[in-house]
Amino acid sequence: MHQLAIEWDALVAEIVLFAVLIYGAVYLERWMENRKVRMQDDKSRRQVIRFVTDDLNSRLRFIAESIQYRDFKPFFTDMWDSVILGGKQTLLPFPLFENLQHTYSWMKYYNNELDQKGRAVDEKDALELLSEVKKSIKSSLKMLEESNLGGPAK
Repeated sequence: MHQLAIEWDALVAEIVLFAVLIYGAVYLERWMENRKVRMQDDKSRRQVIRFVTDDLNSRLRFIAESIQYRDFKPFFTDMWDSVILGGKQTLLPFPLFENLQHTYSWMKYYNNELDQKGRAVDEKDALELLSEVKKSIKSSLKMLEESNLGGPAK
């Protein structure tokens, strides 16, 4: 009878060891999957930041040309629209997303003003709107730079 009790002790120890191994394997697999998702999110975030930064810089050049040649054309906001439609805005911190949304809203407002007034757009009004858009873009670019989210992978 005494020998049977020892076998039960060994069996309980093996079962506990087996349970610890299974729990550890599941925990490790879950941790690795979460790490993989975080790394993919970081990569996507860096790409979105780079794309938006490049887009905003090209918008500044567009504004400079519009002012220089007094040729008031609408902005293309397709880069930001693709970020929103792709659901990638959730990768950005909310204050940064809010700032970028404000900047692109200024561009769309400018586009609406051009669309409503057509060729009869007042140069003074167009220049004033472009000035506001430019100020908003510079604010967004500064915030993007300060966020340090678009840097190289670590």
